[in-house]
Amino acid sequence: MALQVNVHDILTQLYQHRSVVEFLFANRDNITVNELLSREDLSADQYQKLKSLELVFEYENVVSLNDAVVAMFEDFMEIGEVTPGFINDYINELRRHIRFYQEVHEHRFLRSIKKYLKRINIALSREIIKLQKNVDDTYKNEANYRIKIQKLEDYREKRDTIIDFIRKTEEIITDTRGLFSLTNDPELYGIVNALKAGLIENLDFLIEIQTDITDYINKIQFQLDVYVKAQRLKEIKDHGTLHYRTNFTEIVKEINPLRFNGIKGPRTKIAIDFLFTDEGHVLCKKVAEKYKLSRLMMRGIAGKLPSNFKEQLIDQQIKLDVEKLVDRFLNQQKLNLFEYLIDYKFPKAVGNVTFEDRLSIFVEIAMEYQNHLDFKYRLNYHDYLDNSQTKKRLGYTVILPLPKNEKKAKKDKAA
Repeated sequence: MALQVNVHDILTQLYQHRSVVEFLFANRDNITVNELLSREDLSADQYQKLKSLELVFEYENVVSLNDAVVAMFEDFMEIGEVTPGFINDYINELRRHIRFYQEVHEHRFLRSIKKYLKRINIALSREIIKLQKNVDDTYKNEANYRIKIQKLEDYREKRDTIIDFIRKTEEIITDTRGLFSLTNDPELYGIVNALKAGLIENLDFLIEIQTDITDYINKIQFQLDVYVKAQRLKEIKDHGTLHYRTNFTEIVKEINPLRFNGIKGPRTKIAIDFLFTDEGHVLCKKVAEKYKLSRLMMRGIAGKLPSNFKEQLIDQQIKLDVEKLVDRFLNQQKLNLFEYLIDYKFPKAVGNVTFEDRLSIFVEIAMEYQNHLDFKYRLNYHDYLDNSQTKKRLGYTVILPLPKNEKKAKKDKAA
């Protein structure tokens, strides 16, 4: 820095000019020097003081906050770009302290192991929240279609990186299960269990993010195709080709589009206040079922997966060859993945495979073999009876075998 300063000077300046700092943080890369000095709460001398402390920078008449100040605010508010590299550092430090504890069973190394297990759990959740927010913000706010698609592809890679870190963390917990058991430390046991549950929950969130990214990219590509076609149509119109060389005008005049896409509205108008009552809710459900409008029907929230989900799956994988099961599914074209697993007759050696076990296998195959599957990203529904013989409905994503021509194209691309 240009001046010798301390923490007190920096905090004092940030507090005295908190309204200016808030203004610059909310309007990054858009504020000129004249705009900033026109504010009543900042004089020229105060502005020079902020510059001398390097709390703000000026470049080509545009003022911006120090990157360190911006990063501090973003970290506290869990916004900003996704930086999964921190998780990798925590994993490396965790492995290092586990090796130290294996050499000499001292409490200081055990304390460091607990610290990094907690940090990994917190960092994973924070990065996933930032990833979801960045994906949504990019789709809503980025103006350039090609840049928007490229950013979403980058976020897809970061999502895969986070999944890889989750796999590494699971491997560490599995490999050191015996060592953690020998410590007889209740706090460590609780931290490990919380981390296991967090890893399963984070994987579910990452599947939803992958669905959002794919859906956004498909929508953007469709919008881009429409824009290109409209641009070409405008060029043809400007040259007079549509009017003089085609019968476009006559065809358009003959089209009689139906209002409201053929959906007939009710003849009797219903008061809005009535729809907020219990009777109105029942009426809305009947209308939704009649016209098959899923957006009017309340979706039930899926229950949490059990904390020992991974352990149960590993025990069954000893007897069940998932790879052969996937190969058989890919060689048929009649059923989607969920229907195939529900109707599949497992070998007697595997034992009784419950409905919950088949759901677990469905989730595992969807994550592990996503490059070999065709995700349609639409919901089908399955009715079943729970343990109390109550009828319930489960919504699942339709997943089909990848068509042969796409398989060949992927193989050629990989080669």
